Amino acid sequence: MEVAKKNYGVDVSSYNSENVGQFSGAKFAIVKVSEGLSYQNPKAHSQVSSSNANGMLTMAYHYAHFGADSNRAVQEGNYAVNSAKQAGVQPGTYLACDWELDDNNNTNGGREASANAVLAFMDTVAKAGYKPLLYSGASLLRNNVDTEKVISKYPNSLWVAAYPLGNGTAVTEPDFGYFPSIDGVGIWQFTDNWKGLNVDGNISLVDLKDDGKTVAQAVKPNVAKPQARSFVDEIGDTWYLENGKFYPNGTINIRYGARTTSDIIGTVTKGDCVKYDAYSRHGGYVWIRQPRANGEPGFLVCRQGNDPWGRFE
Repeated sequence: MEVAKKNYGVDVSSYNSENVGQFSGAKFAIVKVSEGLSYQNPKAHSQVSSSNANGMLTMAYHYAHFGADSNRAVQEGNYAVNSAKQAGVQPGTYLACDWELDDNNNTNGGREASANAVLAFMDTVAKAGYKPLLYSGASLLRNNVDTEKVISKYPNSLWVAAYPLGNGTAVTEPDFGYFPSIDGVGIWQFTDNWKGLNVDGNISLVDLKDDGKTVAQAVKPNVAKPQARSFVDEIGDTWYLENGKFYPNGTINIRYGARTTSDIIGTVTKGDCVKYDAYSRHGGYVWIRQPRANGEPGFLVCRQGNDPWGRFE
Protein backbone atom coordinates (compact mmCIF):
# COMPACT_ATOMS: atom_id res chain seq x y z
CA MET A 1 0.00 0.00 0.00
CA GLU A 2 1.21 3.52 -0.76
CA VAL A 3 0.51 6.99 0.60
CA ALA A 4 1.91 9.87 -1.43
CA LYS A 5 3.68 12.76 0.23
CA LYS A 6 1.61 15.69 1.49
CA ASN A 7 -1.12 13.39 2.81
CA TYR A 8 -2.51 13.50 6.34
CA GLY A 9 -2.37 10.87 9.06
CA VAL A 10 -3.04 10.42 12.76
CA ASP A 11 -1.26 8.69 15.61
CA VAL A 12 -3.32 7.09 18.35
CA SER A 13 -2.89 5.43 21.74
CA SER A 14 -5.19 4.32 24.55
CA TYR A 15 -6.26 7.99 24.90
CA ASN A 16 -8.09 7.73 21.59
CA SER A 17 -11.14 5.89 20.33
CA GLU A 18 -10.89 2.39 18.88
CA ASN A 19 -12.66 3.77 15.80
CA VAL A 20 -9.72 5.24 13.86
CA GLY A 21 -11.95 5.59 10.81
CA GLN A 22 -13.73 8.54 12.43
CA PHE A 23 -10.74 10.75 11.54
CA SER A 24 -11.95 11.61 8.07
CA GLY A 25 -9.20 12.59 5.64
CA ALA A 26 -6.45 10.62 7.34
CA LYS A 27 -4.65 8.29 4.93
CA PHE A 28 -2.37 6.66 7.49
CA ALA A 29 -2.52 5.76 11.17
CA ILE A 30 0.36 5.16 13.58
CA VAL A 31 -0.85 3.04 16.50
CA LYS A 32 0.93 2.84 19.85
CA VAL A 33 1.53 -0.85 20.52
CA SER A 34 3.89 -0.89 23.51
CA GLU A 35 5.98 0.98 26.08
CA GLY A 36 9.11 -0.05 27.96
CA LEU A 37 9.21 -3.78 28.59
CA SER A 38 5.86 -4.37 30.29
CA TYR A 39 3.07 -2.28 28.73
CA GLN A 40 0.91 -2.97 25.69
CA ASN A 41 -1.84 -0.65 24.47
CA PRO A 42 -5.12 -2.48 25.26
CA LYS A 43 -6.82 -0.77 22.29
CA ALA A 44 -4.04 -1.49 19.79
CA HIS A 45 -5.64 -4.49 18.10
CA SER A 46 -8.98 -2.71 17.63
CA GLN A 47 -7.30 0.47 16.38
CA VAL A 48 -5.19 -1.50 13.90
CA SER A 49 -8.25 -3.39 12.66
CA SER A 50 -10.18 -0.12 12.27
CA SER A 51 -7.31 1.49 10.36
CA ASN A 52 -7.04 -1.49 8.01
CA ALA A 53 -10.80 -1.63 7.49
CA ASN A 54 -10.84 2.02 6.49
CA GLY A 55 -8.15 1.60 3.83
CA MET A 56 -5.42 3.41 5.76
CA LEU A 57 -1.72 2.61 5.77
CA THR A 58 -1.25 1.18 9.25
CA MET A 59 1.97 1.68 11.21
CA ALA A 60 3.01 1.24 14.83
CA TYR A 61 5.09 2.95 17.50
CA HIS A 62 6.76 2.02 20.77
CA TYR A 63 7.30 4.45 23.67
CA ALA A 64 10.95 4.08 24.71
CA HIS A 65 12.40 3.74 28.20
CA PHE A 66 15.94 2.83 27.15
CA GLY A 67 17.53 6.31 27.07
CA ALA A 68 21.14 5.82 25.94
CA ASP A 69 21.34 2.12 26.90
CA SER A 70 21.91 0.12 23.70
CA ASN A 71 21.45 -3.25 25.39
CA ARG A 72 18.08 -2.26 26.78
CA ALA A 73 17.20 -0.77 23.37
CA VAL A 74 17.58 -4.18 21.77
CA GLN A 75 15.30 -5.70 24.41
CA GLU A 76 12.68 -3.01 23.83
CA GLY A 77 13.03 -3.46 20.08
CA ASN A 78 12.18 -7.15 20.40
CA TYR A 79 9.30 -6.32 22.75
CA ALA A 80 7.98 -3.76 20.25
CA VAL A 81 8.18 -6.28 17.40
CA ASN A 82 6.24 -8.90 19.39
CA SER A 83 3.68 -6.30 20.48
CA ALA A 84 3.21 -5.06 16.91
CA LYS A 85 2.61 -8.59 15.65
CA GLN A 86 0.11 -9.28 18.44
CA ALA A 87 -1.75 -6.08 17.52
CA GLY A 88 -1.93 -7.14 13.88
CA VAL A 89 0.75 -4.81 12.48
CA GLN A 90 2.71 -7.05 10.16
CA PRO A 91 6.35 -6.76 9.02
CA GLY A 92 6.78 -4.68 5.88
CA THR A 93 5.27 -1.53 7.35
CA TYR A 94 6.74 1.10 9.70
CA LEU A 95 7.57 0.66 13.39
CA ALA A 96 8.69 3.84 15.17
CA CYS A 97 10.71 4.47 18.31
CA ASP A 98 9.05 7.22 20.35
CA TRP A 99 12.06 8.64 22.21
CA GLU A 100 11.15 11.65 24.34
CA LEU A 101 11.57 13.36 27.68
CA ASP A 102 10.10 11.20 30.45
CA ASP A 103 10.99 10.04 33.96
CA ASN A 104 11.46 6.57 32.50
CA ASN A 105 13.64 7.70 29.58
CA ASN A 106 16.96 9.43 30.21
CA THR A 107 17.46 11.88 27.34
CA ASN A 108 20.71 13.31 28.74
CA GLY A 109 23.02 10.38 28.03
CA GLY A 110 24.91 12.22 25.29
CA ARG A 111 24.10 12.83 21.62
CA GLU A 112 26.25 9.99 20.28
CA ALA A 113 25.35 7.43 22.96
CA SER A 114 21.65 8.26 22.53
CA ALA A 115 21.94 7.89 18.76
CA ASN A 116 23.68 4.53 19.20
CA ALA A 117 20.87 3.30 21.44
CA VAL A 118 18.21 4.53 19.03
CA LEU A 119 20.01 2.77 16.18
CA ALA A 120 20.18 -0.43 18.23
CA PHE A 121 16.37 -0.29 18.53
CA MET A 122 15.95 0.57 14.84
CA ASP A 123 18.31 -2.21 13.76
CA THR A 124 16.33 -4.70 15.84
CA VAL A 125 13.00 -3.84 14.25
CA ALA A 126 14.60 -3.69 10.80
CA LYS A 127 15.93 -7.24 11.22
CA ALA A 128 12.37 -8.30 12.01
CA GLY A 129 11.23 -6.89 8.66
CA TYR A 130 9.83 -3.52 9.73
CA LYS A 131 10.83 -0.08 8.44
CA PRO A 132 12.20 1.87 11.42
CA LEU A 133 11.33 5.46 12.31
CA LEU A 134 12.45 7.76 15.13
CA TYR A 135 9.90 10.08 16.75
CA SER A 136 10.60 13.01 19.06
CA GLY A 137 10.27 16.77 19.38
CA ALA A 138 12.40 18.87 17.04
CA SER A 139 14.30 20.62 19.84
CA LEU A 140 15.07 17.40 21.70
CA LEU A 141 16.36 15.74 18.55
CA ARG A 142 18.57 18.71 17.64
CA ASN A 143 20.10 18.97 21.10
CA ASN A 144 20.18 15.41 22.43
CA VAL A 145 20.56 12.99 19.51
CA ASP A 146 23.12 12.81 16.70
CA THR A 147 20.42 12.60 14.04
CA GLU A 148 22.95 12.75 11.20
CA LYS A 149 24.18 9.34 12.35
CA VAL A 150 20.61 8.04 12.37
CA ILE A 151 19.58 9.32 8.94
CA SER A 152 22.87 8.28 7.33
CA LYS A 153 21.74 4.69 7.96
CA TYR A 154 17.98 5.22 7.69
CA PRO A 155 17.29 8.18 5.36
CA ASN A 156 14.09 10.18 5.90
CA SER A 157 13.36 8.16 9.03
CA LEU A 158 12.61 11.07 11.38
CA TRP A 159 9.05 11.65 12.56
CA VAL A 160 9.23 15.07 14.17
CA ALA A 161 6.79 16.95 16.43
CA ALA A 162 6.71 20.75 16.14
CA TYR A 163 3.57 22.80 16.78
CA PRO A 164 3.47 26.36 15.40
CA LEU A 165 0.49 27.34 17.57
CA GLY A 166 1.31 25.35 20.71
CA ASN A 167 -0.45 22.47 22.45
CA GLY A 168 -4.21 22.05 22.36
CA THR A 169 -4.89 24.50 19.51
CA ALA A 170 -7.14 23.15 16.77
CA VAL A 171 -5.21 23.04 13.48
CA THR A 172 -6.39 21.66 10.14
CA GLU A 173 -3.42 22.32 7.84
CA PRO A 174 0.30 22.70 8.64
CA ASP A 175 2.08 26.04 8.35
CA PHE A 176 5.13 25.21 6.26
CA GLY A 177 6.59 28.60 7.13
CA TYR A 178 7.21 27.06 10.54
CA PHE A 179 8.58 23.73 9.32
CA PRO A 180 11.21 22.38 11.76
CA SER A 181 14.73 23.04 10.47
CA ILE A 182 16.11 19.51 10.66
CA ASP A 183 17.26 17.09 7.97
CA GLY A 184 15.82 13.65 7.30
CA VAL A 185 12.18 14.34 8.22
CA GLY A 186 9.74 11.88 6.63
CA ILE A 187 6.67 12.72 8.74
CA TRP A 188 5.82 15.97 10.51
CA GLN A 189 3.45 15.94 13.50
CA PHE A 190 2.19 19.52 13.31
CA THR A 191 -0.60 19.51 15.93
CA ASP A 192 -2.01 17.54 18.84
CA ASN A 193 -5.57 18.66 17.97
CA TRP A 194 -6.15 18.02 14.27
CA LYS A 195 -9.41 19.58 13.04
CA GLY A 196 -10.46 19.96 16.69
CA LEU A 197 -10.75 16.16 16.99
CA ASN A 198 -8.31 15.87 19.93
CA VAL A 199 -5.96 13.64 17.95
CA ASP A 200 -2.37 14.20 16.81
CA GLY A 201 -2.22 15.36 13.19
CA ASN A 202 0.66 14.44 10.86
CA ILE A 203 1.62 15.04 7.24
CA SER A 204 3.83 12.82 5.09
CA LEU A 205 6.81 14.59 3.56
CA VAL A 206 7.91 11.58 1.53
CA ASP A 207 5.99 8.78 -0.16
CA LEU A 208 5.12 6.10 2.39
CA LYS A 209 4.58 2.47 1.47
CA ASP A 210 4.54 -0.94 3.02
CA ASP A 211 5.60 -4.17 1.34
CA GLY A 212 2.12 -5.61 1.24
CA LYS A 213 -0.46 -5.60 -1.50
CA THR A 214 -1.52 -2.15 -2.68
CA VAL A 215 -5.06 -1.41 -1.54
CA ALA A 216 -7.15 1.46 -2.87
CA GLN A 217 -7.94 3.86 -0.06
CA ALA A 218 -11.65 4.07 0.58
CA VAL A 219 -13.41 7.40 0.30
CA LYS A 220 -15.94 6.21 2.85
CA PRO A 221 -15.23 3.80 5.71
CA ASN A 222 -15.88 0.17 4.88
CA VAL A 223 -16.62 -0.65 8.49
CA ALA A 224 -18.21 1.85 10.83
CA LYS A 225 -17.58 1.05 14.47
CA PRO A 226 -19.46 2.89 17.22
CA GLN A 227 -17.74 6.05 18.35
CA ALA A 228 -16.56 6.35 21.91
CA ARG A 229 -19.31 7.28 24.36
CA SER A 230 -18.93 10.87 25.43
CA PHE A 231 -20.73 13.64 27.28
CA VAL A 232 -20.40 17.38 27.82
CA ASP A 233 -20.30 18.54 31.44
CA GLU A 234 -21.95 21.59 32.92
CA ILE A 235 -19.01 23.88 32.08
CA GLY A 236 -18.77 22.78 28.47
CA ASP A 237 -15.90 20.26 28.56
CA THR A 238 -16.24 17.08 26.49
CA TRP A 239 -15.49 13.84 28.37
CA TYR A 240 -14.91 10.40 26.93
CA LEU A 241 -15.85 7.33 28.99
CA GLU A 242 -12.90 4.99 29.48
CA ASN A 243 -11.99 2.70 32.36
CA GLY A 244 -8.27 2.48 33.07
CA LYS A 245 -5.43 2.75 35.54
CA PHE A 246 -2.91 5.60 35.77
CA TYR A 247 0.41 5.42 37.61
CA PRO A 248 1.87 8.92 38.22
CA ASN A 249 5.57 9.71 37.87
CA GLY A 250 5.43 12.11 40.83
CA THR A 251 3.05 14.04 43.08
CA ILE A 252 -0.13 15.30 41.37
CA ASN A 253 -2.98 17.23 42.97
CA ILE A 254 -6.50 15.80 42.94
CA ARG A 255 -8.97 18.63 42.46
CA TYR A 256 -12.68 19.23 42.96
CA GLY A 257 -13.00 20.17 39.27
CA ALA A 258 -11.00 19.76 36.07
CA ARG A 259 -9.33 23.16 36.29
CA THR A 260 -5.93 24.11 37.73
CA THR A 261 -7.80 26.75 39.75
CA SER A 262 -10.17 24.21 41.34
CA ASP A 263 -9.81 23.37 45.04
CA ILE A 264 -7.33 20.64 45.94
CA ILE A 265 -8.98 17.70 47.72
CA GLY A 266 -6.01 15.32 47.85
CA THR A 267 -2.81 14.16 46.15
CA VAL A 268 -1.38 11.07 44.51
CA THR A 269 2.32 10.24 44.42
CA LYS A 270 4.68 8.05 42.42
CA GLY A 271 3.74 4.41 42.80
CA ASP A 272 0.04 5.07 43.43
CA CYS A 273 -2.57 3.48 41.19
CA VAL A 274 -5.36 5.83 40.12
CA LYS A 275 -8.46 4.18 38.68
CA TYR A 276 -10.35 6.47 36.32
CA ASP A 277 -13.57 6.24 34.32
CA ALA A 278 -13.34 9.17 31.89
CA TYR A 279 -10.88 11.62 30.34
CA SER A 280 -11.03 15.09 28.77
CA ARG A 281 -8.53 17.22 26.86
CA HIS A 282 -8.80 20.98 27.34
CA GLY A 283 -6.68 23.98 28.25
CA GLY A 284 -3.49 22.25 27.16
CA TYR A 285 -3.99 19.34 29.61
CA VAL A 286 -5.48 15.87 29.59
CA TRP A 287 -7.59 15.31 32.72
CA ILE A 288 -8.91 12.04 34.14
CA ARG A 289 -11.90 11.56 36.41
CA GLN A 290 -11.39 9.47 39.54
CA PRO A 291 -14.48 7.91 41.16
CA ARG A 292 -14.38 8.36 44.95
CA ALA A 293 -16.06 6.62 47.87
CA ASN A 294 -18.22 9.64 48.78
CA GLY A 295 -19.77 9.70 45.31
CA GLU A 296 -18.06 12.98 44.35
CA PRO A 297 -15.35 12.36 41.72
CA GLY A 298 -11.89 13.88 41.83
CA PHE A 299 -10.01 15.23 38.82
CA LEU A 300 -6.29 15.21 38.06
CA VAL A 301 -3.96 16.04 35.20
CA CYS A 302 -2.30 13.04 33.55
CA ARG A 303 -0.67 14.80 30.61
CA GLN A 304 0.41 18.32 29.69
CA GLY A 305 0.44 18.78 25.95
CA ASN A 306 2.44 15.82 24.65
CA ASP A 307 4.21 15.17 27.96
CA PRO A 308 2.75 12.30 30.00
CA TRP A 309 2.83 12.59 33.81
CA GLY A 310 2.82 8.84 34.25
CA ARG A 311 1.88 5.61 32.51
CA PHE A 312 -1.40 3.91 31.73
CA GLU A 313 -2.73 0.37 31.90
